[in-house]
Amino acid sequence: MLNLASTSDIVQVVTSAAAQVEVHASWVDLNTSTGAITPGRTNTPAITTATTTTAVAAPAASTVRNVKHLNVTNDHASASCTVTVEHTDGTNNVELMAFTLLPGENMIFNEEGRWVHRDAQGAEYPPSGLGSYNGRSIGFMKSGTASDAIGYWYCTSKDAGFPGAWAPGTPGVNGRNTDGTNSADYGCFPIANPTTGGNYLTEVNMAASVNHTHVLFDCLWVNSGLVVTTTTAQTIASGTLPARDINGTTNGEGCGIALLFVAASTLAAVGSNLTVNYTNSDGTAGRTATLSAIVGSQVPATPVVGTLVWFNLQAGDRGVRSIQGITLGTSMLTGTISLMITRDIATIGTTIPNVNAQKIIGTPGIRLYNGTCLLHSVLTSATTATFFAGELVVMEK
Repeated sequence: MLNLASTSDIVQVVTSAAAQVEVHASWVDLNTSTGAITPGRTNTPAITTATTTTAVAAPAASTVRNVKHLNVTNDHASASCTVTVEHTDGTNNVELMAFTLLPGENMIFNEEGRWVHRDAQGAEYPPSGLGSYNGRSIGFMKSGTASDAIGYWYCTSKDAGFPGAWAPGTPGVNGRNTDGTNSADYGCFPIANPTTGGNYLTEVNMAASVNHTHVLFDCLWVNSGLVVTTTTAQTIASGTLPARDINGTTNGEGCGIALLFVAASTLAAVGSNLTVNYTNSDGTAGRTATLSAIVGSQVPATPVVGTLVWFNLQAGDRGVRSIQGITLGTSMLTGTISLMITRDIATIGTTIPNVNAQKIIGTPGIRLYNGTCLLHSVLTSATTATFFAGELVVMEK
């Protein structure tokens, strides 16, 4: 609905060119003093210049005028015209909708509040911009190597296939923000930034030669240069994240912390005494992320390259805004590690070897913000080297 609630409220039509624009409006008036309901309508004489015209006049005192229908047609034989519909309270003009109407086209506002743009034959236009008609499928194939013991996490980012291998690079302990559209992060799923609107993940298809649980995640920040033999705190200043948390902001809501083994380590025994000092998504500093002494939430005894370990956030925290340090607690003796700040995107399980599993994601899908650096990982059901194949469907809306 569209209400005119004061004697200064009007709906006006702004035309950009000398065409022939015709306007019909229907409304219902409610007298707030007597309760009387009175329908009304206006046919505006043809607008033939670039001008601003009142389409729905202001109601009388003690009356609310509810606009039920507005029909604007360009009846010119050859000229196009951009038509903007505005609501004004006498001081503030607010644009409600604008369309470029070709000859014979019209724009309609109905009592449900929906705007429709129709061509000269009366057919409804699809959503403006590329909208839901710009879907793309992104293939995925990786030749994974043997993982750690069953129940640990393994990331395929370093493996050959399509896309090719991804690596953190050498940004140092303070790390870098990622951007999947830049060459430094080629190797993540190749998701081009939208030309209009936003990208949404609407479908995941996955097959594997060995069944696992698959998790797709966006890596927002990654570092390098941590010393695996230092057991005391190593200071980190991760800086401001890219605007890719669950709300599309830099606050890090919905983001977590992961440790990636870039080169195999020779840790003598499983480790759960690692901690990360961080600032949570609400801006509270001095928070501590920990591990648990359980398979899947600790560092395995001999982590292979690709091993991924997820940290537990402190109770009550909803995300990670920045990282200030890591303490290994126990020397890892050898190897190379990188910390990551990540946002989980989608999970899917495969149940029959080499047979595709499908996950349809409800409308509108999961938002993939510009620069998403999407990587693939699995919670392993076996240590066997695995071949992965899949496909993502990303819609621009």
